[in-house]
Amino acid sequence: MNQNSIYIDCFSGVSGDKFLSALYNLDLIKEKQLCDAVDNLNIQNFSSKDIFFEETQKKGFCGLFLKINQDKLSVKFKTINEINKQIDLINFKDDIKNDIRLIYNILFEAEGYIHGKSLKELHLHEVASIDTLIDVSLSAFIINELKLKNNGNYNIICSKINLGSGIIDISHGTLSVPPPAVSYILKEVPVYGFGDDTELTTPTGAALIKYYASGFSEKIPSMEIISEGYGCGSKDLNRLANILRIFYGKLNKYSFLCCSSGDIGDTGNRADISHYKNNICGGNNNSQIPDMTNMMNYGEVVEMQCNIDDMNPEIYDFVIEKLFKNGAADVFLTPVIMKKNRPGIVLNVLCDVSSIKKLSTVIMEETTTLGVRIAIKDKIYADRFTENINTPYGTIKVKVSKSGNKILNKKPEYENLKKIALNNNVSLKEVYNAVNKIIK
Repeated sequence: MNQNSIYIDCFSGVSGDKFLSALYNLDLIKEKQLCDAVDNLNIQNFSSKDIFFEETQKKGFCGLFLKINQDKLSVKFKTINEINKQIDLINFKDDIKNDIRLIYNILFEAEGYIHGKSLKELHLHEVASIDTLIDVSLSAFIINELKLKNNGNYNIICSKINLGSGIIDISHGTLSVPPPAVSYILKEVPVYGFGDDTELTTPTGAALIKYYASGFSEKIPSMEIISEGYGCGSKDLNRLANILRIFYGKLNKYSFLCCSSGDIGDTGNRADISHYKNNICGGNNNSQIPDMTNMMNYGEVVEMQCNIDDMNPEIYDFVIEKLFKNGAADVFLTPVIMKKNRPGIVLNVLCDVSSIKKLSTVIMEETTTLGVRIAIKDKIYADRFTENINTPYGTIKVKVSKSGNKILNKKPEYENLKKIALNNNVSLKEVYNAVNKIIK
């Protein structure tokens, strides 16, 4: 893959200002770029002089804290129409402005659902503030600058989200954490509550994660970390450091399988395999781990599974075809005996991280399963390509796998051989034997 990716660690929740601060703290966007972006928001009587990032600490961890001119924060957008007009004025690329609109739509929908009102009737609260517009717009700008988009999805993975706990006061009264807007936005997203009795995740932070995250993982994925950013919140917490961490790097690059005492873990850069074999694997020069530096590629694959015992078997063909169309690398069915001795099927789907959301939606909508198990696993794989081979029957396609300069395997394309057998009125086995003599 080797794609630009970020992993967002929400162990202390997520808010719009922490999200933006952590992105900027990656130190991959120059100060002038950000200042120009602020000025390009074209907010009346607001410029890059009204915003700055202050270096601060939370529980000894250094990070950035977003500060906005307090005199400008009193300005509010009264209606959704006013917000949309302001978005129209922003001098960003159309795809960034589209992101901004869609993130706001997530916030609008949550407000409308909670209060039982149409969008025209909505009385805006947090969503109406200038700081929300800044958090959303500048976050969208930086994500675009980091080139995180791939095949329509963003290469953004997120941890489970800590919502906080306890009782809080909001504009509509007193209630428990999370506030309704946050719980509505984060439906179908893995969350938990831990730490101080306070709100750790805000609607803006929730909307940014909901829109941008293409998958969720409790552990950081195999990646070459290039930069790490810390965004600090305003509260000083007792149990947690009030920070959001973002890791930026190359996903699936230099991942290597290392087995030690039955555990599997990543050892990092392939150039340093000997170092890791000596240090992680106990320093035993007789380790059974092969030196595969120049042999194979290393990466990750997402494995999605679900058990099904109550679906019409005719539906599987349709489901498999749709999964492949939506980005599955492989789909296969495994027969099993389930509870009460019922025969069932385990649906297995292999894909990359960016396809998790699409494929899980297909599985949930098209099958009778009630849930999908998702695991990110290491893999070793060979280079693969197709070449054309001349044979007495004509030119056929042959699949070739190789490692470095070594050819591992050659296999003729089945559909080509089938067509030859039918057109020449000979057995498929005879065609296989004749072609295999040529390609080997």
